[in-house]
Amino acid sequence: MKKQTIILAIFLSLCYSARAQQEYKITHNAGRLIVNDLLSVTIEGYDGSDIIFTSRRAPEEEDPRAKGLQALNSSGLKDNTGLGISVVKNDQEVQVTPVSSNGDRNEMLRIRVPQQVAVVFIGKTTSADTIAVKNMKGEIELSSTYHRIALENNSGPMNIKSIHGDIDASFGTDVKGPISIISAYGHVDVALPTVTKANLSMGSSYGKLYASDEFNIVVTPQSNDNEDQLSEIATSLSGTSSVSVASSRSATRTTSRTSLPAMVYEAGAVNIFAFRERESIKGTLNGGGIDLILRSTHQNVYLRTK
Repeated sequence: MKKQTIILAIFLSLCYSARAQQEYKITHNAGRLIVNDLLSVTIEGYDGSDIIFTSRRAPEEEDPRAKGLQALNSSGLKDNTGLGISVVKNDQEVQVTPVSSNGDRNEMLRIRVPQQVAVVFIGKTTSADTIAVKNMKGEIELSSTYHRIALENNSGPMNIKSIHGDIDASFGTDVKGPISIISAYGHVDVALPTVTKANLSMGSSYGKLYASDEFNIVVTPQSNDNEDQLSEIATSLSGTSSVSVASSRSATRTTSRTSLPAMVYEAGAVNIFAFRERESIKGTLNGGGIDLILRSTHQNVYLRTK
């Protein structure tokens, strides 16, 4: 009986391994990785020369009539990976786009990327889950309508935007600027080492701003004019267009919310509708350093120690 149990366990393990993980790789250790509209993806930097795609979803049931053929989508893209995605390399760019109509096939996708490669994610789908990016040392640009965004141990520079999703980030001591993290309807929660040197700008129209007492934050006095003060902060990452962000209003904050004028600013391929901030702080961390912009239009902004 014991022998039969062991044989069964080995058999099930082999079956699970065969079904649970599929892999596709392409050599690309410089330039950009552009990921389009995946429902959920984890992008993880490593010390290597290949971009490696793995999925932990079982493959779709094989259609014998489709043997020798490739799946297509309405854009004419082909599933050339067996993972429900199209991967196309063009000079210094690798484009990743979902092809399969079965969302589960790319829901558990993991992409391992050489650390210096720049990462771009553009998400317009309404059926969205989480974008997780960690251990990258190159530039990161993420713009999404509904995805939750999780960032861990990335160096930057970074340009991060979501309309409806929360954004959570944790950075190490090697972080480089500029860093811009903005959500219209989600919270922004960032953890930094206490020794981080930064030029800090935090703002929210309808939420509150929170920061750890362990940070040495020196707030820059703002204008006390009766009229709102609106400035533009432009962050530009190499190979991307500038992004204009609403800055701060008068430090007196006496104007009612109904009179706060609105504006629209671009987040890559996504436009975010924003108001002038009712709550805003500009200042320095530990004497100043990298540019760090943290904003949420409707929710709270948190700056905590790591």
